[in-house]
Amino acid sequence: MVKRKLAPEMRLACFTLDLEDDWYFNEPGFDHLTFEYIDEFIELVSSLDIPVTVFAVGKTLEKFPEDVALLQDKLDSEFHLHSYSHDITKSYDFEEEVAKGIDAFESFFKKKPRGYRAPQGNIEPGEIRHLDSVGFEFDSSIFPSFRPGIYSNLDKPLHPYSPPGTEQIVEYPIGAIPGVRLPISQSYVKLLGRPYLRSFKYVPLPNVVVIDSHLQDFYRTASHDNLSTPLRQIHKRNLGNSIKLFKTLVRYLRTRGYKFVTLTEIHDGKVAL
Repeated sequence: MVKRKLAPEMRLACFTLDLEDDWYFNEPGFDHLTFEYIDEFIELVSSLDIPVTVFAVGKTLEKFPEDVALLQDKLDSEFHLHSYSHDITKSYDFEEEVAKGIDAFESFFKKKPRGYRAPQGNIEPGEIRHLDSVGFEFDSSIFPSFRPGIYSNLDKPLHPYSPPGTEQIVEYPIGAIPGVRLPISQSYVKLLGRPYLRSFKYVPLPNVVVIDSHLQDFYRTASHDNLSTPLRQIHKRNLGNSIKLFKTLVRYLRTRGYKFVTLTEIHDGKVAL
């Protein structure tokens, strides 16, 4: 059970951004191309008057401190850790990866990260227990859905919970529609378009909705054209309308009574009733 209670009628939405490279191509000319759109992203989020919870990759903090500082200074934002290297092959020692990420985070922010998100939501129970043991207060890695070859979390709760075998860490899963378990993330909003968005008017939703996003979900760069054919088609679908679709998502959630807050506000119980 989660170690804090939210009023049953409270509806909270948390917009999160995974701050990372664009698919990590191992060739020159494709490094963090979406960072060209940092100013546009700041303008978008500011226009919607919502806070953003950023999960930043350690290497990104080291390589692009000025861009990270812009997000920190210009937005109602907070930052947590999104691994050190964002190696989706997981060809690393997890404990070492986390330690290096903490070092990079502390070097930039002069404090320890309170939250963690694993690349692609790919995290094992033992890894969550390690996060707990080194002092992380919350994780937001779990997609309570199914992605072939990456994760199968159809048995996971849709609401915040304490993972088994942990002392203090709380899992804030990515939002998902009950029943069909479609994730509430900008990549799915963009892929499925308005028919998916219209469902937000009437389908039951969790009281806490965590929205996942990446800069490449909003802005097109040469990285999109460098993807393999199936992925290129998926990630370019509705890309030109992505910002409009996101604004519609925010409007629908507000219409249903959701208040946009940060993950830390939820975790610390600082949300005004």
